[in-house]
Amino acid sequence: MHLELFSGESFASGDNYNILFLTFLGHVEMKHLLLTTIAAVLLVGWGEAQQSSSSVEVKKTEPLPEESGVSIMTFNTEWLLGSQTQVEALKKKGIWGLEDKDTESEIEQQHQSVATIVARHAPDILCLQEVINEVAAKRLQKALQGKGLQYALHFLESRDTYLEQDVVFLTNKSSGNITNIKASHPIDPVYPSKCVILTCLINGEQTAIIGLHLKAVPTEPSAVAKREKQADAVVKQLNRLSVAGYATLVLGDLNDWDPVVPDADPSEQATPTSQALKKMKDYVPGGDNELVNSLKWVEPMEKRYTYNYKGSKTVLDHILLPLGWQDRVSGVTIDHDRPDGASDHWPVILDLSW
Repeated sequence: MHLELFSGESFASGDNYNILFLTFLGHVEMKHLLLTTIAAVLLVGWGEAQQSSSSVEVKKTEPLPEESGVSIMTFNTEWLLGSQTQVEALKKKGIWGLEDKDTESEIEQQHQSVATIVARHAPDILCLQEVINEVAAKRLQKALQGKGLQYALHFLESRDTYLEQDVVFLTNKSSGNITNIKASHPIDPVYPSKCVILTCLINGEQTAIIGLHLKAVPTEPSAVAKREKQADAVVKQLNRLSVAGYATLVLGDLNDWDPVVPDADPSEQATPTSQALKKMKDYVPGGDNELVNSLKWVEPMEKRYTYNYKGSKTVLDHILLPLGWQDRVSGVTIDHDRPDGASDHWPVILDLSW
């Protein structure tokens, strides 16, 4: 008698013990194979579970965006126009000083020159003065786009109906730490006529920026009186914002000198005869000033000028910041590398870090 096992080999009946032994070995091998397969399945399942668990943990521990610095620029752009039609309409009013801005090529050159300066610093918040209506603001926005910069325009029509000069805010769209942006007029129905207030959150902190263009001619008596009335209205606005919990900055062409912080011209010619800056810096009477002039961080003193006033290189453009923000100042620059046709002023750039 012969038997065939699953191996296909033949054995004689006398080999019973061998057959039984081999059969036993076959069962053991199959059982071992089964256990090995089950273990492999369990290990794969456990590995996938671990991977899934790990991915969840990564999401939970993903760090929040870090708070970063903010740069703020103020720049009087000296009659930044949008079209030849605007020039003709302003000239009909008897407004002078537009003779070198009455052709399309001259208007475009100014926009490109201003955009070049802005692109050099790419500020997070940009405040411009002497922008003539929304058409000019949008034209500059387009010029900035041509230089690879995307700015959001926050335009409000000025209450200066004669000169039609607007104070304009733009914010850099790449600045993720500035949110809840809103532009509004001051509460005073008359003063200042050229003023816009930007409110926002900077790194989560309620912040207001009062953009101004105050009455020109620093020492002329009637201009001094009007500028002080404008400053009084700004003081009321500052107190209102302070009560509402805002940290507030004041910036722009203030057309006056700081009585405390000297500039490049130490002569009496650059000595203020109005109290405009003093009032705004100390908007809560008594005690220390609430605002400090960023000019004090500009060194050396010879670089402290933003305008050539009758042959005197001096500072008429200022950025006043909260006293409690002094430790955040990482730098202040007055950019004197000004392309032809940009302006008769030089911009001020304040860099802050959190």
